[in-house]
Amino acid sequence: SPGELLLAESPLIVVPWWGRVVPAREKREFLAREVRGLTKEQRKGFFSLHDSKVGEYEEKTIDGIWRTNNFALGPSGPRSDNGLFLRISRFNHSCVPYAEFVWNEDLRMLEIRAIRVIPEGEEITICYFSLLVAARSQKERREYLESHYGFPCDCLACNLGGEERKKNNLERSEVGRLQGRIESLLYEFGDTAEEERDIHKDDITNDSSQERVFSDLGMFECDGRGEDIDPEIVDIVTAIKLSYHRLGLMDRLGFKLVSQLRICSSILEICDEWDLQQGGREAATTGLRIAHHLYGTQSKQAK
Repeated sequence: SPGELLLAESPLIVVPWWGRVVPAREKREFLAREVRGLTKEQRKGFFSLHDSKVGEYEEKTIDGIWRTNNFALGPSGPRSDNGLFLRISRFNHSCVPYAEFVWNEDLRMLEIRAIRVIPEGEEITICYFSLLVAARSQKERREYLESHYGFPCDCLACNLGGEERKKNNLERSEVGRLQGRIESLLYEFGDTAEEERDIHKDDITNDSSQERVFSDLGMFECDGRGEDIDPEIVDIVTAIKLSYHRLGLMDRLGFKLVSQLRICSSILEICDEWDLQQGGREAATTGLRIAHHLYGTQSKQAK
């Protein structure tokens, strides 16, 4: 069930954040020393992992195995450490995964938790890439996985055809485009923001699943005309609407929960800054549910 802990594992090897900025030779030497320090069984397990950076008949390399299998230990960024895990590295990818990985800083372990109900007999999958890649088309995602991991994706979303594939591609690209348009409404003024508001008027009006959320804002009509909105904050309210619309798309498409949680946090920050607390109610409720699924109900992140 969602939120259930499936596996927790300590890293076999950790490369500190500075491994990204040192010369490649130093990084390879560091990795070689770490592998030499493993037990015989650990080294056997390490070299049994996939290396997508070599050809079919070429010998695996330590650097290639590392690059294929490492995970960020926390939010990915220039100062995040990375680790390699023997068991978690064997989880296969899906663009619509059943589980998600998250770093537990207190326990210093990477956790795999269910994010959807997993039918009996189904393979437990995780998503390898970021929101930026998840928002690409089926063809682009398959090409990305082929080039970075050496396999074409065969998941449910990548097997869609015809009108279903077209709709899925359009909705994914909309998730990506909405980010820039929301930022334009929040941080730009004048004609640009007005154009963005007009472009997405139909999206907001036709998204019936969000009508209750919109009415909770208490300052505009659910018909999307915005007749009751204070002119000084019309762009802010539109940005909130579009953020909820984007969140709904991400949920329907099976995007990572950590990405959805960031949207909830962003909505709450906007509502707090502009004293629109009612508009953040649904984001708070949804964010708490997501946090329980992602971190577990007893974790400090979910409280």
